[in-house]
Amino acid sequence: MASTRRAFLGYTALAGATVFASAAGLRGLRYPSLQFEPATASQFAEHSALGFQLDSHGAVYQREDAHQLVFRAYVPEPVVRASGEFELKIGNVHPQARLNIEGDGKISEERIDGLFRHVTGNSANSTLTLRWIFPRQQHYRFTAIGDTGGDLELAWILKRSQQLGADFVLHLGDYYYQPVDPERTTIHLEESPLPVFSAIGNHDFRNPFGFKPQDFIQQVGPRNSTFTLGSIQFINLDTSVDHLPVSAGKRGQLLQQIQPLASNSNLSDYVVFAHRPITDPRPINTRPSDHSVEGLQEDDWLYQQLVQRGVRHIINGHIHISTEFDDRHIHTYISGQGLAHADIIGRRPQARILVGDVEPKTPVAYQWTDLNMPFEAHCNERLHKILRGNDYADQLEPLKAACMAADS
Repeated sequence: MASTRRAFLGYTALAGATVFASAAGLRGLRYPSLQFEPATASQFAEHSALGFQLDSHGAVYQREDAHQLVFRAYVPEPVVRASGEFELKIGNVHPQARLNIEGDGKISEERIDGLFRHVTGNSANSTLTLRWIFPRQQHYRFTAIGDTGGDLELAWILKRSQQLGADFVLHLGDYYYQPVDPERTTIHLEESPLPVFSAIGNHDFRNPFGFKPQDFIQQVGPRNSTFTLGSIQFINLDTSVDHLPVSAGKRGQLLQQIQPLASNSNLSDYVVFAHRPITDPRPINTRPSDHSVEGLQEDDWLYQQLVQRGVRHIINGHIHISTEFDDRHIHTYISGQGLAHADIIGRRPQARILVGDVEPKTPVAYQWTDLNMPFEAHCNERLHKILRGNDYADQLEPLKAACMAADS
């Protein structure tokens, strides 16, 4: 019944979309909550009082402060072109990344504060290019997991990734589960020991708290993006809610730019990461609903696009499990245990996180490892409500005790 209703709504949306076809064009529409695809975040800014300009590649503009412009990187090696006497604050840059400078101007200071860089300088009547070089190019490690929310579980994911020797984290979407999550997401990402590059989840795109996709884009990063590090190209695709038509918008435009892997001798693998998977691997008779991108044949279209480009693996979240399976020619990893509720329900640690290891000129090697989330990382009202409403009331009092001990 749910699938039939969804199909009906989808075709209704498709019929309505024809009315807006001329206006939508390549931009496309998104549903549920039928709307035009959200605009992209600006990567350019001019200080309203001081007049200097900053134009970035791989970083989104966030805000203007009294003397500086603030950006957040969404790739490991962001580039910023500065004009005038400037002050830049850019976040999500690896603490060991090295700054390269091109141009006739000069840098007065580069100060490192965790993942933030504070840079002041003068472009000397031309343009000064700032380019950060990631500390590891051929040998590096990353973790991948989604569905963390923005609370203490997210903080643990970042800490655990550092414990595992990761150089950065691929977040697979869904930070915004509760009203406090956007604010706390910002805090945890800014205090993270590692850079985080994120896909957008369905709860980030559409939620009952009034947070919009534009909030995610400005706070975390774009819905679709790509970067290359060593011989690996990472491709972040928006599968948060359905596309209409399936090829429209920034996702379709990005995929058009991706060449077949076999035609690029400098690349050894593609790492595609997105929130909702192409296929839901759970048995139809046991899953509560289909958590794939079935839409209006969006699953078939996306699968063909990836296979044509030689994609061998895809990493998804959305389903709160950790598993892997062959979806025809693409091996799929579902790493959606960011809340580690499986530990509570199963009454023993069992949540896992995916780890990717990169070596020169070889495909990424993946392995699962234990998340080991501590009990006190669940100290939020969201899980308390779940425990009160299900057959896990025996876990509620120990959780309260652990939370009180953590606060003392």
